[in-house]
Amino acid sequence: MSDLLNRASELLFKDANVLVQLRDWFFSQAGNILLALIIFWVGRYAIKWVKTFAVRIMTKASYDSAAMSFITQIINYALLVGLILICLNQIGVPTTSFVAAFGAFGLGIGLALQNNLSNLASGLLILIFKPFRAGHVIQVGDTVGSVKSIQFMYTIITTKDQKNVYIPNSILTSQAITNIAYTHERVIPFVFDIGYNNNHHEAIKILKNIFAADKRVLNPKNMEIGISEFGDNSVRIAAYARVKSKDFLDVQYGIMSDVKDAFDKYGIDIPYPQRVVYLQNVDNSTGEIKGTKKKASGTDVAIDDNPES
Repeated sequence: MSDLLNRASELLFKDANVLVQLRDWFFSQAGNILLALIIFWVGRYAIKWVKTFAVRIMTKASYDSAAMSFITQIINYALLVGLILICLNQIGVPTTSFVAAFGAFGLGIGLALQNNLSNLASGLLILIFKPFRAGHVIQVGDTVGSVKSIQFMYTIITTKDQKNVYIPNSILTSQAITNIAYTHERVIPFVFDIGYNNNHHEAIKILKNIFAADKRVLNPKNMEIGISEFGDNSVRIAAYARVKSKDFLDVQYGIMSDVKDAFDKYGIDIPYPQRVVYLQNVDNSTGEIKGTKKKASGTDVAIDDNPES
């Protein structure tokens, strides 16, 4: 048996004594290796119990699911590293050198991954100050969606079209975030365009009746409503309806539909872009310039009723 190990060792390591030494070490440390395996097996169950206990405590303390996920990940990895060091120490491997090497390795990794460490620190800040929680609807830049979870390096936001957007935590702590979930009431800023030939007093009266008829609108009597701008093609009427946050989209869609129906019923124009174009025709016999006025809707092409002149 020893000759076989010597030949294999010589082929693999160019040293006839390596496998023999490993065999002798294994048999001398067999009890410690078995004990280390038992410690690792028991330790894994202990880590699961600690995680379960931590989740129970955080649930009673009303932590949100994103925070619990983040903290349990930290607990799991920290305890797992400690467990591995204990098992290595049990079989006679000097762990002090591992700790020193791990510290040097961690320093190098930290310098190389500064942005990721910034994301980790930002994730901790989010959990401490709680600008948002899992399930909250937030807006970051042009992204609007529901917070699915807060991870080590990023936060997952699910958009209305069911896309998961992964936003680095450092971005969430360095720019403005709009959290819609913290407000019980919101204001819908409506803007309606009517034609210049329409009576704006009548249009505003129609709009007030529509808002008053919708019981979800909380401020029909003292709503801010009136002409906000004289546009290029229309008179713009602004209205600010206050509603409960849960009714925001339903009221917005419903009011827009009701306004379209009412404007059609009472003959209120919703104008589209149009231009007034002046044409000049020259009479070839007299050289006289004849001016005509034409309206070309939504185009720069002029229309001439008298092309032959």
